[in-house]
Amino acid sequence: MQALKFIILNSSYSIHRLQPDAAIPRAVFGSLFYSITKTDNELSLVVPEIIEIDAENTDTGWRVLKVVGTLEFSLTGILAGISTALAQVDVSIFAISTFDTDYILVKDAKLKTAKEALLAAGHKFVRTPQKPVEKDENFLQRSYSNILVKQIPLIKNLITEKLGPSALVTLRSEAALAVAVGSLYEFLPAPVRLVANREAFVSFCVHNLDKILPVAPKPKGKTKTAR
Repeated sequence: MQALKFIILNSSYSIHRLQPDAAIPRAVFGSLFYSITKTDNELSLVVPEIIEIDAENTDTGWRVLKVVGTLEFSLTGILAGISTALAQVDVSIFAISTFDTDYILVKDAKLKTAKEALLAAGHKFVRTPQKPVEKDENFLQRSYSNILVKQIPLIKNLITEKLGPSALVTLRSEAALAVAVGSLYEFLPAPVRLVANREAFVSFCVHNLDKILPVAPKPKGKTKTAR
């Protein structure tokens, strides 16, 4: 089998089984990688773990290995060679094929073993290329919001714990809030940070200032009567 190049996608993924007529959450479509397969008796979703799915059955803790490049339809034995190399070290797989290439899912606990086995078989691993992804930015922001809105109680607690209780009533300007929450990004749960980067997190907090911070009290003073 020819030598292949692999990329390990950043997020951890879950595999869900739903009824064939189940609705697909909109947040799924904002993911950089997801898979939807529908048959007459089931709907299978592969999505980042951070996205909550009301599924009949769920298996979590999967990592995705992407075969780099385009695989011609005339090629044979690609998946067979990969699965054989991994089976020899007791790594089971969940495979997804697209028009261009193959994606191999392995359990996170077996990721290191899988990588070592594929390297020993003559394959290579490369870093994820840094290139812009063409997406509907407004839709992507809505997807981030669906995830981050559930973190508002945590964000408020972090502001209180890390910046002090007074910060809740003093960070009333967008500029001050942006600087403050930017420093809190590292304290978010790892799955959240895998889906929403620092810029998306800061933008969400600024646009939801009144939900994150209490309404500032009105200054007390004498009421003037009209003459």
